[in-house]
Amino acid sequence: MVKSKFIATALIAFVSITYAQTFHGTPKSNATIIENTGFTIGYSDQRMNPLWVAYRVYPVDDPVSGKRPSKFKVDQRTESKISHKDYTHSGYDRGHMAPNYAIATRYGREAQLQTFLMSNICPQTPKLNRQIWKRLEMKIAKDMDEVWVVTGPIFDNDIEKLASGVEIPDAFYKIIADDSPSFRAYIIPQDVVGSEKIEQFVVSVDSIENVTHIDFFWELDDALEDSLEAVIQVEKR
Repeated sequence: MVKSKFIATALIAFVSITYAQTFHGTPKSNATIIENTGFTIGYSDQRMNPLWVAYRVYPVDDPVSGKRPSKFKVDQRTESKISHKDYTHSGYDRGHMAPNYAIATRYGREAQLQTFLMSNICPQTPKLNRQIWKRLEMKIAKDMDEVWVVTGPIFDNDIEKLASGVEIPDAFYKIIADDSPSFRAYIIPQDVVGSEKIEQFVVSVDSIENVTHIDFFWELDDALEDSLEAVIQVEKR
């Protein structure tokens, strides 16, 4: 009986870690779903980018993050098999969608290593990746209570690619959801200076759905979903 109870508890913990990262429905898009520890990816082999990445962040008393790996790895679950060297000398950073720090401090070393799979990576300009994107990620990881995040690239019809064939996004979105429920959403372009205030990029979820053609939070009651997704929630300072 004790052994059975232990196994049941372990299974519940595994399910909560692996599947609790989406909020009111896995985003609907033309993407291949890839499950990781602590985050889920909707991946496009055509664009060689994730279209969305979803994860949950919650407060931790003693946030511990392991050492960053020196290289990113091919995700063998994808058809495109993008590698670390496909970004080398491109002028673009390998930009995490599920962030190293937030995932490592909540879900452990194996989850951290999975954030360094290329299925979790998009081309980002250095000023975006190393400055304002990093500030927003750390704000979520360090300053917020339990929230669900879905994030990813935005593409327009003027297609640009790295020499390796990886499509270059024009901007990135990030949506933060809490259990009240409420949403805070952002669109941040690639051409930022980096020192901008985060609040100047606040938008509605509707505006992100319009440019990505992804349906978020579709399990919510339709009237509630419509009202929440239309709101532009002012950044809390």
